[in-house]
Amino acid sequence: MILDLADAFMGIPLAAPEQPFNCCASDFPVVRSRPSAYHGEPEQGRFILWAVLGFGGKPNPLVFARVASFAVRCAQAMLRPSPSEPGSSDVSVGRLQCYVDDPIGSFLGSRESTSRAADLVIAFWLILGLPLAWKKGTWTAAEHTWIGGLFSVRPVGPRVAGVVGVPTQFAADLFDQLAVLAKGRGHVSTNALERLLGKCGRLSFLVPSCRPFVSSLWGAFAASRSTGKGKRREAPPGRHACRRFASGAQWLRTLLRPPVPSETLLPLEHLVIDAIEPIKLGTATAEVDASPWGGGAVLKMGGKPVSFIQCTWTSSLAAHLGTSLGKSDGQTTWEYLMMLISLVCWASHHTREGLIVMGDNLAALGGILNLRGKSKLAAVTREVAWRRVRFGWRYAVAHLPAEHNLEADALSRVAAPAGSEQKVFPASLHGVPECVAPAFADLWVCGRLDV
Repeated sequence: MILDLADAFMGIPLAAPEQPFNCCASDFPVVRSRPSAYHGEPEQGRFILWAVLGFGGKPNPLVFARVASFAVRCAQAMLRPSPSEPGSSDVSVGRLQCYVDDPIGSFLGSRESTSRAADLVIAFWLILGLPLAWKKGTWTAAEHTWIGGLFSVRPVGPRVAGVVGVPTQFAADLFDQLAVLAKGRGHVSTNALERLLGKCGRLSFLVPSCRPFVSSLWGAFAASRSTGKGKRREAPPGRHACRRFASGAQWLRTLLRPPVPSETLLPLEHLVIDAIEPIKLGTATAEVDASPWGGGAVLKMGGKPVSFIQCTWTSSLAAHLGTSLGKSDGQTTWEYLMMLISLVCWASHHTREGLIVMGDNLAALGGILNLRGKSKLAAVTREVAWRRVRFGWRYAVAHLPAEHNLEADALSRVAAPAGSEQKVFPASLHGVPECVAPAFADLWVCGRLDV
């Protein structure tokens, strides 16, 4: 059940002492088109006083949230959140959620019991005096749209997944609007660019795996706005050069293009799977570490090594990632890259029980978990994002203090030059089969690298 609150902020009356703080002056006359609210109300004027909460005030969302959350939480208190809770079986179980002024209710039961639960919620809201947007109401057991997303359910093996998708028309419109940036020629106004980036932000909200592709556009926008002394202008004032956004726009158009099932790089959907087994510590773990010269990873089952990876970084790889060989300022980048390599090698073999990636760099661990790597890390983030969806990777992360990450640390320093803190190959890995890492050039589906 989807049933919006009509008028939203405009439906919350202001106390008279608050009204002097909700007013503004206009540079042009404002003409009243509605009937007068009181005797002698002027037909036009330059000063506006709100008698309701209205939009635009800094504290207004929080004030409105108090009203909306009271209505939704009280209604939820009248419903059983799960079948195991005590209560009448004549009324189905139900859960309510509200996004600003858009409440949604999910009910599980027979047609009669779900109808009673919905009637109970609606009747309570009417008693409270909430104005409801009946024309926007939806009551369905099929695919539906809520807060700009397409929601449905789908069997995934023995489980049931909730699917959050992107509406077809929205994807088609965004695909067309990104064309001007994807060409990489000319320039675009700040207002048009901000509207377009807002729509891209909605895409990453619905499908989190798209976040690193959208982030590249925001990064380009931030760089385009920073104009220091002596810098040559890329575009006229108030406009931005399209070439800065071309790469990110081209990749987003690739994701948004009407899919061919065998060629879909990253499905534009987010699966929420019910009753999935949590990843348990002690099954399959990948201990990862890196140095400015190379990287190492050890796969363990039940705490025993079963495979390892040893990599030596190259100058062309360092240039691609915007860092340098042998310098500590690229440490997080190298650690992040080594986590990607370990996932490419091992994650697809542990999609059922999951894989735990362990390391001592918190920034890199956070990057593969929430896909928020920026700047130099963005290239790695994009590669993690599409593979995680495409190959069904399941993994968790855990911090492994440096003093306990000895084997991976030793592997990462095998490539260190003579005279540095070079370490020998760990004795505990003698006889353990080596997993050959993929060629560095093959990692970059979302960006070319000539090695």
